[in-house]
Amino acid sequence: MAEMSFFEHLNDLRKRLIISFVALFLAMGLSWPLAPTVQRFIQRPLLEPSLTQKLQYQVSIWMGRNFPGLAAKLGLKPEPPQVVPHKLNYMAPLEPFFVQMKISLITGLALAFPVILYQLWLFLAPALYPWEKRYVYFFVPFGTLAFVLGGVFFLYLVWPLIISFSLAYESELLFSMLNLTQYVNFCLRLLVLFGVIFELPLVFLILGRAGLVTREMLVGQRRLAILLSAVIAAFHADVVTMTVVAIPIYTMYEVSILLLRLVGEGRPQEARLPARPAG
Repeated sequence: MAEMSFFEHLNDLRKRLIISFVALFLAMGLSWPLAPTVQRFIQRPLLEPSLTQKLQYQVSIWMGRNFPGLAAKLGLKPEPPQVVPHKLNYMAPLEPFFVQMKISLITGLALAFPVILYQLWLFLAPALYPWEKRYVYFFVPFGTLAFVLGGVFFLYLVWPLIISFSLAYESELLFSMLNLTQYVNFCLRLLVLFGVIFELPLVFLILGRAGLVTREMLVGQRRLAILLSAVIAAFHADVVTMTVVAIPIYTMYEVSILLLRLVGEGRPQEARLPARPAG
């Protein structure tokens, strides 16, 4: 391991941060024309039948084909879901512009994520042994893939569920007037959170290969993992969002245990230190 002074570490950190911010700025510029497309994708749950409506329709069809008598008694009729389009509203003159900036920032973060991960790895590299530095070939591509998978999982499964649950409260006396900024902020915050959540198995795998954690240690801390998952999810006010955040966090914890079982663990850190010469 190369030893660096405090000021050398500080200068190296400054260099890595500058490169990361430049990469993020350039990626944000490339993402600017894509922001309207991303926004339309985020608004898809407002323009399409909800997941519960689609599921109810499929169940009605299945029951009608296989159990027509029971379906008639339950009053299940395979009626296609009715689509009630919803539009977002804004009240400030430049509100759509700032929303587009936020969307470009998060999209740019996804594009620049491999560069940011690589800079993080270069900052940590001086503290690693030569054989540990080879993990960079695993850390950067799989870290990027995990972040993207977390975002895709959220946008295709979790986000429509949250919006459909919210719109289910509409009635003749109650209708939604969703604000553009609040809607997009809520989505982007959860999008980044799910990207980070899906990084947990990779983080625990690297720590396990470095000998800093073991599978037995993670198995013994399952109750604490459940508690921490609930605490992190508790920052969201509604029960539905808390649930859809807490479950993936703990699921990724179990995936980490499975990965350590399949891939194996490294030797403890003390065992990897070179022996001191005699005398």
